[in-house]
Amino acid sequence: MTSQTAIPVGIYWKPGVWDLARSAYVADLDTDPESPGSFVGWLAQALELHARRSPQQRAELAAAGENHPALVSVTRKSFNKKHDLPASTMETVEDALVADRQELGRMLARSAFAQEAVIAAAEHSRRRLGRELPPPPQKLSNRPPRRRPTT
Repeated sequence: MTSQTAIPVGIYWKPGVWDLARSAYVADLDTDPESPGSFVGWLAQALELHARRSPQQRAELAAAGENHPALVSVTRKSFNKKHDLPASTMETVEDALVADRQELGRMLARSAFAQEAVIAAAEHSRRRLGRELPPPPQKLSNRPPRRRPTT
């Protein structure tokens, strides 16, 4: 993330999707040299990538992910968490939400959009990693160390 204006955005997380997001972020630290070094940067990147897809592409990804295991939790409750995201990211997300509603009649909340974006980003991370994602850390550090490229 750059030094642009950040705004607080509340996201209602399903516990499995929260875990999936943190797992994908950690995996990307080691497999994607372009991945942001902070979780909020990773989340913003996932949201922006999802928002740049067409409404049809987002609908197809949503249909493919509607039975994702991360969406089911029998032991933990969903929760709201605030993230300071770039204002430009949220403008892009708002534009995508309007496009989905106008073009496909899909009425999504920001949290549902974020959930779809995370599931899509995590699947991409898993493919890049070549195996299942690592377990989510108990607590994310602000700036965890990255894997250094071999020279």
